[in-house]
Amino acid sequence: MIFRIKLFITAVLIVFLAACGSGGYWMTGDPRVGVNVKPYGAHWIKEGMTKESRREDIAACGAKGNESVNFLPHEIQAAKQPDDPNDIKAMGRLTHEWAECMRDKGYVYLEYCDDRCRYP
Repeated sequence: MIFRIKLFITAVLIVFLAACGSGGYWMTGDPRVGVNVKPYGAHWIKEGMTKESRREDIAACGAKGNESVNFLPHEIQAAKQPDDPNDIKAMGRLTHEWAECMRDKGYVYLEYCDDRCRYP
């Protein structure tokens, strides 16, 4: 009887553990997922831009880093509102403001990078 209980528990655990790998982004059927991943800032393109001019515009719009769009801790804290439970909403607001600035400079967001992204 105890052997059967142990066998049943083992079988249940195997099913649960096997189910962890049965989904996820690699199972979507989209071959572009996970291949040639670029940082967020690299997806912003405009006619006639260079990597250097985009980096300058990324910085001019308030982000730190090259094509990685990051904000300093004191900037995140300044954007935080009293009802924000953590930094996520503040970072979202900063990213939204940054994206609006990039649009104002003539950039458009390209979901899947190609040669126009000029990265790296």
